[in-house]
Amino acid sequence: MKELLRELVETPGVSGDEHRIRDKIKTHVEENADSILEDDFGNLIVEKGSGEKTLMIMAHMDQIGLAVKRIDEDGYIRVSKVGGIYENGVINQRFKIFADNKVLNAVAGARPPHLAKSGDEDYRELPKLKDMFLDVGAEDKEHAKSMGIQVGDYISYDRELKDLEGDYVTGPAFDNRVGCAILIELLKRFDEDYELVAVFSAQEEVGTKGAKTSTFSVNPDAALALDIGMAGDTPGISPDESDDSLGDGAGIDMLQAGGRGLISSKKIRNWLIETAEKNDCNYFRSLYEGGATDAASIELQRDGIPTGSVGVPIRNLHSPTEVVKISDMKDTADYLEQVTKTLENYF
Repeated sequence: MKELLRELVETPGVSGDEHRIRDKIKTHVEENADSILEDDFGNLIVEKGSGEKTLMIMAHMDQIGLAVKRIDEDGYIRVSKVGGIYENGVINQRFKIFADNKVLNAVAGARPPHLAKSGDEDYRELPKLKDMFLDVGAEDKEHAKSMGIQVGDYISYDRELKDLEGDYVTGPAFDNRVGCAILIELLKRFDEDYELVAVFSAQEEVGTKGAKTSTFSVNPDAALALDIGMAGDTPGISPDESDDSLGDGAGIDMLQAGGRGLISSKKIRNWLIETAEKNDCNYFRSLYEGGATDAASIELQRDGIPTGSVGVPIRNLHSPTEVVKISDMKDTADYLEQVTKTLENYF
């Protein structure tokens, strides 16, 4: 599963520009699908099996990133956020700009710290995004434009998946290429007497948009969002914020964002938790005050879709150096395989 994750992580797909990652996923699901549809919004909808019931499992394939906002007179690129990218994850990083018919290397820079004085109000402060720039090596504005760079071009981190010690790996876009990798694996294993629809959704990071359009089209009897969770096993995070740890396996969301996101129903909780208990799965109950998954939009479509959310704990969320434990991905795949086997006992 690690090599699959590597392929997905190293294929870019900022929200709204998912065609590269969508094509990559398509190559991995073709042998295990009865039908594959790319809808008008850009979601990839993969169907397998048939029967009276339909289970939809969704993993968003987009990632946070940047877009070209302006080219200044000296040829530096000013940028805008696409999704929840944090400023401390931008400065001094390498990026790829997807210009017209080419990919350009860039690096994020800002005013050097050597020029700050102890009396300055922003002394020791990280620069704001408005004060940063991307350097592509252009001599001036016209040179940058001649490279094909235009306002609106997408920008993603220039990072690879790297091994840490043991079972840990680090890289960008684990949110949510981790979920995509697990869903690809689940499609291989699925062999039940009903229909599984795997949706690799677009534009989750900018408002769970793809979840709304695809769910309306699929209209499942039950649905799950497969995403990541916020591990709390690092310095600076209190147990009240998160007491989830890498190695805990699959997280079952109880409540998201104080109820503004998904509120897991009793029926969904029974299905997911009883299945985990009966099959001795490595799982934990999860509840975060902030953040929501595609589940928050799935459950509101048509006259309401019974929806749950399952996540793999991740460190360093929304950064170029996220960390996941491969065994958690495997445990989540094993758990969801059991979940597909028990669907008809509850729905």
